[in-house]
This record gives sequence, structure tokens and C-alpha cells, in this order.
Amino acid sequence: MSMAPTAVRMVLVEGENGDGATVDEDNIQVAADDDAATFSAADQVVSAILGTREGAAEGGYQLTSTGVTFTDPIEAAALRDALAAHKVENVMLVSAFLAAAALTQAVGNQTNYAHTALLYIEPDTATLAVVDSADGSVTDVRRQPLPDDDAAAVTQLATMVSEAETLASLPDAVFVVGSGVDIPMIKPALEAATTLPLASPEEPETALARGAALASANAPLFASSTAALAYAQDPGTGALDPFAVAPGYFEASSADADGLAYSAVADDLDYPYTGEHPVAAPLAGEADGERKSFRLVGTALAAIFVIGVAALVVSLAIAIRPTAGVQPAPGHNVVAPAQAPAPAAPAPAPAPAAPAPAPAPD
Repeated sequence: MSMAPTAVRMVLVEGENGDGATVDEDNIQVAADDDAATFSAADQVVSAILGTREGAAEGGYQLTSTGVTFTDPIEAAALRDALAAHKVENVMLVSAFLAAAALTQAVGNQTNYAHTALLYIEPDTATLAVVDSADGSVTDVRRQPLPDDDAAAVTQLATMVSEAETLASLPDAVFVVGSGVDIPMIKPALEAATTLPLASPEEPETALARGAALASANAPLFASSTAALAYAQDPGTGALDPFAVAPGYFEASSADADGLAYSAVADDLDYPYTGEHPVAAPLAGEADGERKSFRLVGTALAAIFVIGVAALVVSLAIAIRPTAGVQPAPGHNVVAPAQAPAPAAPAPAPAPAAPAPAPAPD
């Protein structure tokens, strides 16, 4: 699911890894009226999540993970509040860049490319990076502002694409993903600028939503790559944008085996953007050390169901146990009966009363 100020795009895909066929998709328009649009978009996302879960259950599907992309920090904050208010759990918030990286890794695996260059284009900036198809790590990240003039912006994008061939990781192809940009229109100019194969999503509008699904189903593959922090640096000042790449939020799904709500992510992590805080290590599960499928919804429900059945069986067993069954078994806790005391000797019969004396003679 991708979240923008004026639209919410949803895609439901098959497969526990989020890489199956598309089951359903939707495009929800949101009124763009100042701050109300932001909160309305958050409410639309919550409503879409709840509706999707209900629809998936009715259709015989088990929804195992939910990922939402964002491009605006205000949207992210509003969505977090809305999720907490509605007590919606097991939702992972993913930056649009990391969603694009997840999609790029999936494309690289499908095409047998070891490394794929990602060109992520926004209205004002463009980011060039390389995604490793094996582990999803992001390297060689370069972010540049784009000029206001469209022609100049396309020229700069073409230059960035041509530079992909000189990157140290030697990418095998270029994958172009956009947010708020008409990729099909500029794709021919980008193809002419490089000798590498260049591709873009078949459905650009839902590309980030599908990337969010991939990221949440394989949570997480990219937060451990600190090179991706370059994306969060302002091209002019180098200052970090705390919402561009937020590993703390990315780890929400694996912070606890019981399946924490999205709002349960701590606000005061010591190092939320370097991966050095306490919950950074178990990104893919504390025991595994590698990536782990995000199946908290299904496993949590299964655990609750099993516990409930076990409790029911125990209660029935106690209720139907025959009374004789609670008697002590022979040989266990036998107590010898106490000897009855000897009966007391009967009291002697009282002596007969003496006869009255005879009257004296006159």
C-alpha cells in the first residue's frame, strides 16, 4: 500500500513472500484540502487495511503482512496516530525509497541479475543506488536535486543513468521507479543514455505499493545497509531527514515474537538511524540472524487458536472426569484406620436397698 497526500493505492498479492500474482488492487482518491487531506489519507489507509483483511478472509486468503509506504513525514505521523487509535496491529511503515529497493531486488532475482541499479525519481530529487539481488543490500547511493525546468531535469536524469555503468559494484541493469513522476514519458531518453538494459514497472502507479508488500513480507532486507542513509541526507546540507529512512519503524514487525502493534515502536531509541539501537540486531529474528518471513498475523492467530483449544480440552476433561476417578489409587497415600478403643466395662449394678426395720412390739 502506498500513501500520498491525494491518493492511496492498494495492491493485494499472493505468496508468503509477497511475490505472487495480484489478487486485487484499488486506487482511492483523497481530497487535497490543506492539513485535512493528510489526516484523511491516514484514515483512508486504516480503512483500506481493515477492509482488505476482511475481504481476504472472505475470499479464503490469509493476510500475512501489511506494508505502507510514505513520502511525507506529516503523513507518517498522522498514520501512526490513526493506527494506534484504531488498534491496528502488524503494519510496517516503509519509506518509498526502501519500497523501491525491495521491488528492485525482486526484479533482479527474476532476471538473474546479481546487481541492479535503482534510479528512484521524485518531483524534486533523484536517487541512484545499487541493490544486491542476493541479500537486498543497498550500496553506492547518490542523491541529487533536480532543476525546476523539465528538460533540464530529464538531461540530468540521463546523466545519472549513464553514470550507473561506472559504479564500483558494476550493475547488470537499471530499474527506474518514480513517485509523482511520469516514468513512461521520460523512459526513452533514459534508455538512450546507457548501454545497460533499462526497465520500469509495468504498473507504475502501484509499483511502490507492491514494493511495500515485498518489504513487509521479507522484513527487513535493507535496514541493515547503512549506505542507504545517504538517501536520507539533504543534497544541499547533508542533514538527515529522520523520516526518509527510519530503521526503527522498519523493525516493528520483528521487535517481539508476539507481534507488536505498529504504534508499539519506541519513540526514544538511542540510535534510530544507524542500526546501533537494541532492536537493530534482531531485524530478521534474534535466533536466525538472517531474513525471516513476516508472518506475525497468521502465527499470532494460530497461537491464540491453539491456546484456546487447549484450554477448552482441559476444561472439558475436568468437567467429564468421573467422581470415582478422583478417589486415591490403591497403594497411594494409604492410611491405616485407627484401632477402635475397647468398650468401657459396664458399671456395677447398685446394691438392693435394705428392707425397712420391723416395728417394735407394744
